[in-house]
Amino acid sequence: MGTNDPADDDDRLDELGRRIDAARQTQSQKAPAKEPPGRLNVVYRVSTEFVAAVFIGIALGLGFDYVTGWKPAGILLGSLLGIATAFYTVIRTMRQLNAEDEKTGK
Repeated sequence: MGTNDPADDDDRLDELGRRIDAARQTQSQKAPAKEPPGRLNVVYRVSTEFVAAVFIGIALGLGFDYVTGWKPAGILLGSLLGIATAFYTVIRTMRQLNAEDEKTGK
C-alpha cells in the first residue's frame, strides 16, 4: 500500500501540470487557426429562412381558411404575411452580418 505523504502528492500534481501544459502546447501548434464560415453558409441560412417563412405563412393562411371558411382570403393574407416576414428576416440577417464585418474590419 502507498503512503499518504503530502510531498509525494505535490510532486505528482506538479508532474501532471507539466504534462497538461505540454499537451496544450503541442495541441495549439497542431491546430491551425479556424477561419470563419464562408459566405455560402450564409446563403444557405438566409434562403432556408426565407423559404420557411413563406411556407409557414401559407400554412397559417390555409388553416385560417379551413377554420373560417373564407377560402381565398386566408391563403392570400398568409402568403403576404409570409413573404413580408421572409424579407424582414433577410434584411435583419444581413444587418447583423454587416455589423459583424464592420466589427472585425473586413
